[in-house]
Amino acid sequence: MKLGGYCCVLLSLASMSGSGNAQLCTAQTSCADCINLSPSCKWCSTANYTGSRCFSGTPAVNCSNVENPAGTVTGIDTATLSSLVQVSARQVNVTVRPGIGTSFSLSVQPANNYPLDVYLLTDLSYSFLDDLTTLQALGARIASSVQNISTNAQVGFGSFVDKQLAPFINILPALVNDPCAPPYGPGKCNPPYSYKHTVSLTTDGAYFSSRLQQQTISGNQDVPEGGWDGLMQAIVCKKLIGWRDNARHLLVFSTDANSHHAGDGLLGGVVRPNPHTCLMNNSITAGNVEYTLSETYDYPSLGDIREQLRLNDIIPIFAVTPDVQSIYNAVTAELASVGASTGSLQSDSGNIIQLIQTAYQTVSQRIVFDPVLPSGVTMTFTPLNCPLLGSDNVCNGVKPTQGAVNFTVSVQLTQDFCRANQGNTISVPVRIIGFGSFVVNISPLCGCPCQQSQISNSPFCTSNGTLTCGLCTCNPGRFGSSCQCDANGAQSGNATSCPTGPNNLPCSGQSRGSCICGKCACSQYQDIRLGLTSTYYGSACECDNSLCDTSNGQLCGGSSQGVCQCGGCQCANGFYGTACQCSNSLCVDPTDTITTRTCNGRGVCSCNQCTACKPPYTGQYCQSCQATDKTTCASQLCPPNLDCAKCALLNQTMCPSCPTTYFVNATTLSTVSGAATTECQYTDSDGCQDTYFVVQDTKGNVTALYVRTDKACPQPLAPAQLATIIVVPLVVIAIIAILILLTLLLIFWLLNRAEVRKFEKELARAKYTKNQNPLYVPANQQTKNPIYEGEKAQ
Repeated sequence: MKLGGYCCVLLSLASMSGSGNAQLCTAQTSCADCINLSPSCKWCSTANYTGSRCFSGTPAVNCSNVENPAGTVTGIDTATLSSLVQVSARQVNVTVRPGIGTSFSLSVQPANNYPLDVYLLTDLSYSFLDDLTTLQALGARIASSVQNISTNAQVGFGSFVDKQLAPFINILPALVNDPCAPPYGPGKCNPPYSYKHTVSLTTDGAYFSSRLQQQTISGNQDVPEGGWDGLMQAIVCKKLIGWRDNARHLLVFSTDANSHHAGDGLLGGVVRPNPHTCLMNNSITAGNVEYTLSETYDYPSLGDIREQLRLNDIIPIFAVTPDVQSIYNAVTAELASVGASTGSLQSDSGNIIQLIQTAYQTVSQRIVFDPVLPSGVTMTFTPLNCPLLGSDNVCNGVKPTQGAVNFTVSVQLTQDFCRANQGNTISVPVRIIGFGSFVVNISPLCGCPCQQSQISNSPFCTSNGTLTCGLCTCNPGRFGSSCQCDANGAQSGNATSCPTGPNNLPCSGQSRGSCICGKCACSQYQDIRLGLTSTYYGSACECDNSLCDTSNGQLCGGSSQGVCQCGGCQCANGFYGTACQCSNSLCVDPTDTITTRTCNGRGVCSCNQCTACKPPYTGQYCQSCQATDKTTCASQLCPPNLDCAKCALLNQTMCPSCPTTYFVNATTLSTVSGAATTECQYTDSDGCQDTYFVVQDTKGNVTALYVRTDKACPQPLAPAQLATIIVVPLVVIAIIAILILLTLLLIFWLLNRAEVRKFEKELARAKYTKNQNPLYVPANQQTKNPIYEGEKAQ
């Protein structure tokens, strides 16, 4: 094998966003994890490096050794392009870093008179009788036309019918040996068979034609034929058919009916799946060999056929009659990856030569790559000088006279390839349909070169560990970033472990801090927001400033307003908000030097601004009364200043926390005037009406208080007035009582009078005398004795 050393590396993945990528990189704790995370992650293997070893971008100044491996082409088994070789490489060895593509160059040269093998697999059931007659007549022309395509051409022949089982054939004794016997046909048909190989690939056109003339039609019972059995055996019995290694292989499958597929064998009691291996005598090279195990194995599936076509580099051509062309168009779509095509036969197959020539031209002038890609591997093939590039990135129109077509082949691995494949080398066969194939051996870069250079008992590890990629792997009983700590904490005073952070890693991971003898030494990091270097903090280095907001360009508004406490701002007294940016002191009217109330007591302080001012007040500090009616403003000004007015009247002096107070009376009242003066009144405990005036400046702030010392008190009552007040209500009450009593007497009189009139009316309607009781019955009653006859005469 000849190994070469040229290569180029294609960076095929876009890097992640700057800040997010940097954080992902710095979280990695080993060189292998670092380079497998992202193409932009690099590892610093310098022993005394103090920053985050896995980083993105430019390393710190004290990092002299950076691990950033890239894939290369380690060897190419080249092949010289010739009349027998159309691909410039047989085998390519590459190393590939996940996420970064490794590319190499490849040339494909269509060769003149490239060896061609054409095998005709023909349906010889009774429905194909007229087609067989035409094929026999065209036998010599078929052989010569194939040899006109390439002087180094071979042609072979085989045929199929169906399985020798019911319901595929008629098993009546009279029809087993002659399926065309009357009354089903004219007779003289061969017994049915599954597949028969008749002519191995040969350059002898006369022999091919003579054997074709000897073929006789056969027959089956159902409409579909058993062509898939014959197709599979013609593909895999390589030695029997005579397929050559360095040749373009065409298999022409001609029929006028659909084909049975996997599972149909159950109809005849065949349950064993097709093993898609050669089941014929593959040791001989002569023709006239029959497939005899069709009654043992089921028909192959289309997927099995596709796989064997790929493995044996055979291109199928389906030459079928128009009535079944739609069926085989669907078959061709399933076999598109192996270069399959479908052509329409004339009713007597007279155009089969043209179909072969057209299919050959298509295959020989079209470069299609067909790699068998395992999971996690992708390949792209980019033509550099293609005569006609198709929409599917397939190179068309290639001809031997135009020279070689050059390609750039790029191999990529997914980011998780190392985890899934564990770093094993894999081989990917790549078939170039009709031109040859080559193999790409891929060795994934799942580790760093520095892992191969280990220093046992390194001085940097205090001679108690192995230095690998700048990190110490400590010997048993030792720990620490430099293995400086003894695990026997009871004797040395060293703790045996460091506190873990939210990610359950000691010191929240090596990117945040180092465990030094049981305590975390937190690392520094670059704070992008503030543009300065900060340090992780907390017992496990779990805290940083990333969760604290900024105000005025400072963290938590600056030290006078608050400090960042592991995930949030701790505000100083008088400040609040996520960044301690708010303070009630900014809501105090600067002109109000007396009460210093927020928003003048008329609104709500919401983060440095007065909101929800009580009507009719407006303004930055709710200081302006905008009502046109002075009464409305008075209702807002008088109550807050009432206590100051009472205090002034009681003490006749200035009261604390009150505006400047002046005393006026009826004589000096004229000194209180102006549009910003509001008159207020209240009644004291003596019943006197007290008056005071509230004065505001142009901003609505209370600047002074004027209190009248002369009250408006009620005069005491004279005795006559007092008597009037007492007697008049009593007289009124007595009159009302008499009127009520008279009203009641009148009501009772009227009711009694109505009753008397009712009685008199009832008495007038009576039928008895006035002094007669109708219910009375006298006590004496005269009774006659019916037996008494009176006194008889004497």
